Amino acid sequence: MTEQAKSEYLWRSRLRLLGWGTIAALLIAPAIAMQFTGEVHWSPGDFVVAALMLGSVGLAMELAVRAFPNTAYRAGVALALAAGFLTIWINLAVGIVGNENNPVNALFFIAPLAVIGGGIVGAFRPRALARAAALAALVQVGVMLFIWLTGRGFPIGVTVFFATLYLIAAALFRQAAQPGG
Repeated sequence: MTEQAKSEYLWRSRLRLLGWGTIAALLIAPAIAMQFTGEVHWSPGDFVVAALMLGSVGLAMELAVRAFPNTAYRAGVALALAAGFLTIWINLAVGIVGNENNPVNALFFIAPLAVIGGGIVGAFRPRALARAAALAALVQVGVMLFIWLTGRGFPIGVTVFFATLYLIAAALFRQAAQPGG
């Protein structure tokens, strides 16, 4: 094994340890908090959902790192995963508009689904993911406009945050699609 290959392997090993360690810490934190405060109430089902969500993000990132050596591609995947994960997590925990029981919040799941669907259709190639992430940003804005025009709220801050993440991911995927990108 060349010195460069050893260095790359060591770097990936450290990143993997950091990633999976962070996921484990995020799952352990509520269990510890429940021992010291009555304000954290996680059921076994909450831990299962959190483990599935965090594990899915970790697995998707693992697959992206193994399949594509391009740094821009990997960063795009990380941002798109973060946007999708946070959208789902916030919606399940407290809701984006009103509370988690507000049916209009279900519309926010369309944006992460756009990225997943576009990725599947385009075989997770950078150009397809660039389009899918840009579509997710448009969907995010469209959902906000629909909610606002129907008088159910005006989630501008959340929309700007998530749309920006998706647009940066789209730009990174476009960069990855360029020759030598």
